[in-house]
Amino acid sequence: MKRILPLLLALVALAGFAPARAASPEIGGQAQKLQTLYREIGVQRAGPAPHANEDVERAGRRALRQRGDTRLYALWRVLYAYKSNHVDQAFKDWVATVRATARADDDAELTTLAEMMEAAYELETRGPSGVDDARWARFLEGSGREIGLMAGVERIRLLARSGRWTQASQFAGELFEDLEERGSIARPLLAEAHQVHSYTLSEIGDKDGALDHMAEAARLDERDAFYMRKIERLYDIAYTAAELGEIQAAEQFADMHHRMSEATGDEDLLTWDQDLCAMIADARDDPRAVLRCLADAGSALAAPRDRVSVSMLRLRAKALARTGYAARARADLAVLDQAPPRAARPDPIGRLLVEAYIANAEGRGKDAFALFDRWRATHAREASATQAATAAQISSALEAELRAKRSESRRLTAEVELTRRLVQATGVIAALMALLVAGGVAWALYMRRAQANLKDARGRAEAASDAKSSFLAVMSHELRTPLNGMLGMAQALRADELGAGQREQVDLLIDSGETLLVLLNDILDLSKIEAGKLEIAPTAGDLVQSLGRLVNGFQPTAREKGIVLSFNVDGDPPPCLMFDVVRVRQCVANLVSNALKFTSEGRVEVTLSCALEPNSGRQSVRLTVSDTGIGMSSATLDKLFGAFTQADASTTRNYGGSGLGLNITRRLAELMGGSVNVRSREGEGSLFTLRFMADVAEASVAAAPAEAPAAAFELDALASLGGRRVLVVDDHPVNRRVIRLFLEPFGCELVEVENGQEALAAVEAEAFDIVLMDVNMPVMDGLEATRRLRADPRWRTLPIVALTADVMSTQIRTCLEAGMDAHVAKPIDMRNLLTILAQVVVAAQGRTSARARKMQAARA
Repeated sequence: MKRILPLLLALVALAGFAPARAASPEIGGQAQKLQTLYREIGVQRAGPAPHANEDVERAGRRALRQRGDTRLYALWRVLYAYKSNHVDQAFKDWVATVRATARADDDAELTTLAEMMEAAYELETRGPSGVDDARWARFLEGSGREIGLMAGVERIRLLARSGRWTQASQFAGELFEDLEERGSIARPLLAEAHQVHSYTLSEIGDKDGALDHMAEAARLDERDAFYMRKIERLYDIAYTAAELGEIQAAEQFADMHHRMSEATGDEDLLTWDQDLCAMIADARDDPRAVLRCLADAGSALAAPRDRVSVSMLRLRAKALARTGYAARARADLAVLDQAPPRAARPDPIGRLLVEAYIANAEGRGKDAFALFDRWRATHAREASATQAATAAQISSALEAELRAKRSESRRLTAEVELTRRLVQATGVIAALMALLVAGGVAWALYMRRAQANLKDARGRAEAASDAKSSFLAVMSHELRTPLNGMLGMAQALRADELGAGQREQVDLLIDSGETLLVLLNDILDLSKIEAGKLEIAPTAGDLVQSLGRLVNGFQPTAREKGIVLSFNVDGDPPPCLMFDVVRVRQCVANLVSNALKFTSEGRVEVTLSCALEPNSGRQSVRLTVSDTGIGMSSATLDKLFGAFTQADASTTRNYGGSGLGLNITRRLAELMGGSVNVRSREGEGSLFTLRFMADVAEASVAAAPAEAPAAAFELDALASLGGRRVLVVDDHPVNRRVIRLFLEPFGCELVEVENGQEALAAVEAEAFDIVLMDVNMPVMDGLEATRRLRADPRWRTLPIVALTADVMSTQIRTCLEAGMDAHVAKPIDMRNLLTILAQVVVAAQGRTSARARKMQAARA
């Protein structure tokens, strides 16, 4: 009888390995697929394991902060993960959280999700008997598209476990299409659908197709699957590979599964890992390896309560029987008899095989042979019955899977054709790109040459602009010098006693000179504006007082023409503002001068209004100048603000002017961030509106004392100049003569020199109260002479006033930086000269008094 035992074992081995050998032509292709899949997912599987499923919990917390379908799908992932991995308490807690969130947000879909996942949990734990079709129909058809897709995954599971494999395969194919159409939000759902369908195919024996769907599930969720779901994917792939006979690949995936399970420290995952290890060892026909895999599973196998513990106990019983431990094998069978029915279906065929091994281990060869014969007959009978009962179902299921494969093949063929066309298009695009690159290079070369030409042209333009500025500066100086003599002499003559005819001639001479001076100033301003060298310099001032004095200055002209000129403030007077006094006065003076020029009767009104801008906190200033003059046509208005532009030739003949005033006014307004507009109708007068923004002056600046009235200051000025010794430094005798004519009537004692060198000698020899210094002189210019005076402590407080025809802003700044106290432009206006001299004398007296007080305090 003992000679029968080797034959018995050989028959058992042949029976066990026959399916694997029959499948070997297919398995060669699967080996390559498994290796490819291992390379794709192997690297990404490595990484730290989350503590206590923290990745699932974190995703759940994030989902609760979301809304709409995003929240729905995210919460489904959390519930599905805990349900599928049998983390019972966490599943129940999250179902309660979802229900509470649904009540708080009145979200019916979330409520349905919770109900559907509870039904899925029953299906997972109790099998199909606990869930009927009517219940799932409500989730599939009556709860909206998203819930229907989620319920579809569980529907595949229900149909497969009920043995309705054809319906399961057909339904899975339709669900795949719907989920792919839904897009990226449903990708985790699509991965689980492939995974569940792989179980269906495995049940009907299509291990090859099952493995394909498992691989697709692993690829779909590799980027964002939870750690526990990745471990389950590995388990399924390794298990199926072992069933296919691909032991080496199965061991590779099992090793990855072991490392990830061990990293979690989770006892349930480690139990599944032991089961996988034992199953692969059994497939390798290595019973001692099976026992090594289950060496630490004693507590789990003492009282099996679920499918995995029952599977492990059966594998251990078989391995113990094969290795001669008959008594321990019988003890495991006894424990299996006590396992609850829900843990696993009975396996009488497998039990017969284990009992045959036990009999053989006990030396009962005849009994072992009989048991094996019963096992073989029962196995054949059960296989025949199962085949007869399910042949049609399996055939239909495989046909449905084949149709799905054909559909997939057609889709792949279409994708290949699309790829081919894309490759062709890529070639065309590459050619076009080459042309674009060539064109780009040519364009770059062209642009480089153009930029070089532009740079050269810009250099020439800047050089021309600098030359123009230099020319204007020189011409201004040269024109102002004789103009200074002419106007100075005329002003001195007007102070003498003259007859009516003589006074008329002198007034005409002064008016002509002043007109020429205005034209010269306008040309210089326009040049500076065009060159970008004119800067707005805001200072604190009283806008109402400044404009009032300006308008009063035009009253003699208005009275002479019989015109009423008025200045009004609309609303509350504005506070102390930061504005460029010179440029604002220049703009308003141009507008008032224009209004008086073109108005022969009636009135000219200047109105000021200010309003606070709430957003910026700045004052919006609005100045209007209205007149009852000749007005303008629409054609004239279109060209009104152009340089050197007037209405027509008759305007120039009748009223004169250069046509620069309004153009400069507009440009100055724009530099101040404002604008100038005009409304006019021919024969009815015009209304000019000047707008600009101004900051409110700080309290310390605004609290500075206001300017003294002009008339009172002039009297003080005349009084302070009496007896002052003045040194006049100028190389032109006419200029020195004009200064003498201006100052001698007010009691000033004058000394004249021709250059800076002589000025230094004169100051060294005599005491002077004021120095009037020209800038451009032979031997030593006024700037150098001033610097030398300031370098000597004796002359640091000596008042020095520049008297020069240099009026560019840079030239004035240079004078002040050299140490001069003030600047008076030529042609010299007598009133302006007296005012500035009085100011510097008063300032010098203040400095002297302060120094005296300091010295007295030091002595004390």
